[in-house]
Amino acid sequence: MIGAGGSGKTALVNRFLTQKFSEQYIVTIGSQFAVKTVTVENFNGHSVIVKLLVWDLAGQERFDFIRSSYYKGSKGALLVYDTTRRNTWAELPKWIEETDNALGQRIPIILLANKVDLANERVITPEMGKAFVQEHGLVGYLETSALNGQNVEEAFTLLARSSIS
Repeated sequence: MIGAGGSGKTALVNRFLTQKFSEQYIVTIGSQFAVKTVTVENFNGHSVIVKLLVWDLAGQERFDFIRSSYYKGSKGALLVYDTTRRNTWAELPKWIEETDNALGQRIPIILLANKVDLANERVITPEMGKAFVQEHGLVGYLETSALNGQNVEEAFTLLARSSIS
């Protein structure tokens, strides 16, 4: 899980693991780690069991120095931005570059437009998100909400499927 602080990474992980949403915002210090097993169909139509080892990385700038050590061995990433905050959108290229540099290669990255339940506050359009995915060669784009669970399971399933190809 990568993206700017406050974009909703931890809330998405918690929704995925517990199917619940917490109103409390607690800054992730360094990283948090979670494990969940999912079954996905691979591109040949066979069911595959994938154990997701999810690293929820702190997005605040003061944690930049520690993040690179968590990228080693990554098979994919969910890149999250908050659709109501332009600054989280503006940082997206930085996250891709940081990931590429830490690994020396491009892994599958799925862009998540988070907090879409706040439609009246939205400043980043779906068209902008889809264009960003095309421009940067990312694997996919989903609109998510940790609050109501929209596309959360789908995001992790797509990540699991992308990581086994």
